[in-house]
Amino acid sequence: MPSASPAASAVPHPAASDAPADRSAGTGVVLGVEAGSTLVEAMVATVGGEVVGRGRSALANPTALPIADVVAHLGDAVRQALGTVAPAAVAGVVVGAAGILRYSRGPSAEALAKTWVDAGLTCPVRVVADAVTAFAAGTPRPAGSVLIAGAGAIAARVSGEEVTARIDGNGWLVGDDGSGFWIGRQAVRAVFAALDGRGEPTLLAEAVLATVTGDEAVPTNKEDQIAALRDAVYDGPPIALAALAPLVSAAATAGDRVAQGIVDRAVTLLMATATALTGDTADEPLVLAGSLLTAPGPIGAEVQRRLAKHHGGTPLIAAPGAVGAAWLAARTLHPGIGADVHERLAAGAAATVV
Repeated sequence: MPSASPAASAVPHPAASDAPADRSAGTGVVLGVEAGSTLVEAMVATVGGEVVGRGRSALANPTALPIADVVAHLGDAVRQALGTVAPAAVAGVVVGAAGILRYSRGPSAEALAKTWVDAGLTCPVRVVADAVTAFAAGTPRPAGSVLIAGAGAIAARVSGEEVTARIDGNGWLVGDDGSGFWIGRQAVRAVFAALDGRGEPTLLAEAVLATVTGDEAVPTNKEDQIAALRDAVYDGPPIALAALAPLVSAAATAGDRVAQGIVDRAVTLLMATATALTGDTADEPLVLAGSLLTAPGPIGAEVQRRLAKHHGGTPLIAAPGAVGAAWLAARTLHPGIGADVHERLAAGAAATVV
């Protein structure tokens, strides 16, 4: 789930005092990392916007995983992205993190700081809220708003590298209205209702059962189907329900009324989250990020349409969060770089297959 913080956190490299004072050889290379709730993406690029390496690994949210797993996933993605680039040549690193406070405070902070040492990095590593990098992945402008809808959901106003206001982002248990988790949970509830007679038939029943049972055969009678679905849901982590969201979009597109009802409600909730933050102003850019809003599908298309009508202009679609992190790192090294660098970073990410 996206986690906002009022300020960026500078994480000093533990070996910084031992590093050479002159790092001029590395002033042209930066590393951007998006440590999100569903995956880690890392990008190495020049300050001119040329993408020279990318990496990807599983999620790295320290509020959802043991810290050892977070460290392993971060390290794996960074090593992939560095490739043949010497770690000491990297002059700036920005990490957009869900669960940002655990990167800079408490017992997790030391283990996470050691991640960058183990990767061979010798420059300071700056950690910011993932809402900040998501916003920066959609625009080079320094201030505006972002609506994120992936596994979780949040709207945030960003200024510089700080989140100055937020709506929702309260996690799957009590918030994240309209998110992938919310949609997946509604799908499971709809299937239970269809199977036990409380609700109408839905294409989601077959799709959800086939997905949650995996390689096992789907039971043929309804009682066993209910038991299999219930066991699968409670055997896994709650946030895993977010993986069912694409099934709802597909069923809605196929004309399923139950799925369309879930989609309509998700759109309404996400619009409420966005407009509670932005009001009626169109003076600042509004960025859409997260898989529900950036990938093809009925939810993203309808949210874009409604926000365009509400604000009088089309929202901006974010590139991967690592693009925003790399842009922030490059801009720190060379504050005068232009929007063309941002465009090249986004284009390079789109053209690179991880």
